[in-house]
Amino acid sequence: MAKKSTTDTCCLTLPLIVEKWQSDRLEKRFEIARQIYNALLNYELKKLRRLEQSEDYKKTEAEITRLLNEPEKNRKLLKQAYKKRDDLREKAKFSEYCFKSDIQRFYKHFNDNIGSNVAIHGIAPQVWAAFEKMFYGNGKAVHFKRRGDIRSVRGYSNSRKSGGVEIMFRKTETGAYIEWKKLYIPVKTDRDNEYETEMLKNRIKYCRIVKRPGKRKSRWYVQLSLEGKPTVKRNKLTGEILHPVGKGAVGIDIGPQTIAYAADKELVLTELADKVKNIEREKRILQRKMDRSRRSTNPDNFTQDGMIKRGVKLKWNESKHYLKYRRQLAFLQHMQAETRKRQHIELANKMMALGDVFYVEDMAWPSLTRRAKKTEISEKTGRYKKKKRFGKSVGNKAPAMLIGILNQKLLSRGMAGVIKVPTTLRASQYNHITNDYQKKELSERWNVMPDGRKLQRDMYSAFLLQHTNTELNGFNLESLNRDYENFVFLHDNAIQKLRSAPKTPASMGIARKRS
Repeated sequence: MAKKSTTDTCCLTLPLIVEKWQSDRLEKRFEIARQIYNALLNYELKKLRRLEQSEDYKKTEAEITRLLNEPEKNRKLLKQAYKKRDDLREKAKFSEYCFKSDIQRFYKHFNDNIGSNVAIHGIAPQVWAAFEKMFYGNGKAVHFKRRGDIRSVRGYSNSRKSGGVEIMFRKTETGAYIEWKKLYIPVKTDRDNEYETEMLKNRIKYCRIVKRPGKRKSRWYVQLSLEGKPTVKRNKLTGEILHPVGKGAVGIDIGPQTIAYAADKELVLTELADKVKNIEREKRILQRKMDRSRRSTNPDNFTQDGMIKRGVKLKWNESKHYLKYRRQLAFLQHMQAETRKRQHIELANKMMALGDVFYVEDMAWPSLTRRAKKTEISEKTGRYKKKKRFGKSVGNKAPAMLIGILNQKLLSRGMAGVIKVPTTLRASQYNHITNDYQKKELSERWNVMPDGRKLQRDMYSAFLLQHTNTELNGFNLESLNRDYENFVFLHDNAIQKLRSAPKTPASMGIARKRS
């Protein structure tokens, strides 16, 4: 198996200028890639089922289940059992190398469209990643790809020496194009764009064709994986760096809907991705239209009570209206994701200008999306408390995505990245003046300090995290007391601006000024 690259990698995405017949050809090849993916997945699933029926594997699984009841006592034995299970999988040819060998059974029938480079180095690793997530991650099962689920196909190299001509970027005096199995597609480039010009000077490792939803038709892009770090963007007129990195520590208190960050010169409390709107109503309308269309065109696939028939292979007919609604739904979700990502990138750039060391609590975001298990009654109202928590907020605002973008930007500039401190610090409950912890309800958005000052809870938490000590097990009291007055000054100014704002999320606890 080829060794993974140890050099830095950055990406440049460029739009393709695609004609109708070229789009049809790309759609055909993506559909072939899906069929090859499913064929290999089915083959490996059968191999896994045979392995699971063996006596050695059954005994090992039973031993792991028994040891997991008391994992702390049986840590060493559990490690040995996991090792034995991995050895059994390796012996049964369950590895990425074997997947790349097995896929040769399936792609040769489609060699005019999908060759060895795309199949072995593009599709097989995706199948292995699905099994790897199920084995070692949080995946529960592997799934077959439905029509349209394949959104990208990658090549292996940008050199002809690697074999067949599969997804390679070529640049000429008149322009640039993508070459893939006798298919030549122009690439839209901008010679006046200095960032793009500098990026294209790097060596191209491989290319990836990406399909994204459009309003009326699919949009096609080429994603170039380049060697090295991304080029720093500069102002065209002055030549200054567009997004400079500041100096100093920055504390981040991030929630499902809002974020507060504190630096020496600035303190901000703002809503995450405020341009991302709740699209649940539009989604429900389109899904109902799709359901009605599917039921009218496939009446034999449903029982008398309206349920989908089970235990038989069903063939689904998709009308033009159904395809239209599905395309509209995909575009709606795509625009939501693009808006969220763009706003996160803009916010990450603003935060980077304030400092070069960032502290944030290591939150388990998936746990906040699940419904509460306990049934509780409110002491105030006497009614049952709602079990739903922050699923929609986390899904719409994607707070973990912002931290990931900020971390990636810091690493690309050669810095340490975002420092995640343990939640045992309990920044939202700590008081640096009394040097103790006071438990608060989630609805309490203000801290009343011993000196009588009222401080917004998230802002104060960000201030505390900014002064995390080097061991990441507490706060630096000396620097907290030194910078406290400056923080109060910044805090009061920020609250005054928020109260003048037309609208703020209820979770901030900010009362608007009455005109």
